[in-house]
Amino acid sequence: MKKSIVTLALISITSLGFSQRGEIKSAEKAIDKEDFDEALAELNKAEAELEGEKEKWVVRYHLAKAKVYGNKAANQSNDNMLDDLNTSLESLDKVFDLDEGNQDALSYQAQVRQNMVQTAIDGQNDGNFEIAQKLLYKTYQLDKNDTVMLYYAASAAVNGQMYDEALEQYQELLDLGFDGSTTQFVATNKETGEEEVFESESMRDVAVKSGEFENPDKNKTPRLTGEIAKNVSLIYIQQDRAEEALQAIERAKKENPGDIDIKQAEADLYYRLGKVDKYNEVMKEVVELDPENPSLYYNLGVASEELGDKDSAREYYLKAAELDEEMVNAYINLAALTLSEEREIVEEMNNLGNSKADNKKYQELNEKKKQFYIDALPYLEKATELDPTNMNALQTRLNIYYQVGEDEKAEELQKKIKELRE
Repeated sequence: MKKSIVTLALISITSLGFSQRGEIKSAEKAIDKEDFDEALAELNKAEAELEGEKEKWVVRYHLAKAKVYGNKAANQSNDNMLDDLNTSLESLDKVFDLDEGNQDALSYQAQVRQNMVQTAIDGQNDGNFEIAQKLLYKTYQLDKNDTVMLYYAASAAVNGQMYDEALEQYQELLDLGFDGSTTQFVATNKETGEEEVFESESMRDVAVKSGEFENPDKNKTPRLTGEIAKNVSLIYIQQDRAEEALQAIERAKKENPGDIDIKQAEADLYYRLGKVDKYNEVMKEVVELDPENPSLYYNLGVASEELGDKDSAREYYLKAAELDEEMVNAYINLAALTLSEEREIVEEMNNLGNSKADNKKYQELNEKKKQFYIDALPYLEKATELDPTNMNALQTRLNIYYQVGEDEKAEELQKKIKELRE
């Protein structure tokens, strides 16, 4: 009798084992059919009887669960998606705890990671920076050698004005010694003459051996340290922490002496703090490091103008226009700077009386004023040639034509302005 009882018990246990294995198999089939609700229902049935099961079936259970929740997450873009994603990643961790080299799990983890990055990109494009930041940071956590994902997560946090998260992640990058520079493997396409970038050195070498490419080389992309320092300092400014912003710049300068991007960030910081004199001082150092950059001269022109140094501002704007003949704003600012001299003359003219001497002086000042108009015209004409729809520049140019007696040009320009407004 006792023997029969033992036998029945063994039969019962064996039946339970086969039952949960069948449910795991059913879940796997449902996953193949993309019926994730059915798969989850089968896994829920199997879960209660999983304890004591053979390791390979526990692995299959957790892998199936990872796939169910991973696929559910891929079809969502809200907080539920993050919850499902966490469950999927936790299930994969349980697989790796039991079978570190499980190829199916490794392959699926790579797929999940790819989905996370794509969903983050889509989220940023839709303005959902919070989702993007969380996904990119999770992507980094899956592979902490991929520090560029941490950088992207911090950037998404900045765009979403999540400044505490951004600071924390930027600090993590700095602690890791991240500079963002990468090596690009390049070669010249013989047919187009253009230099092209390859995914790896071996792929570039294969392309060169094919005879279609030549001049194999490698380039270093610019470092991102300056941008990080700049963003950290700007976050501190947003949080009214000016002293910490300056300290962040100083720290970055010590770690990267001579880095032009950091010097530019320092200049921008002073400008935002209203310290235009310090901005001007640092920008001159920046120009020495990059003397052929027209934007630097333009920015120096703006700063000099704010400081009341019109002569220096004019020189900087002219240099910017010399280096970049299509810099519209340089010509517009040159015109505005020239016309700004008119205000003092008009004020002086308005204060004159009706005496003979005053009338003579009035005529002299009027001719001087007209000369400023004439001097400003070439800049306005060049600006509107480069930007034919700039209504402010066109209207100022029209007014000057009337002032200097260029009536025919004025009428022609008036027609053009009318057409643009219709």
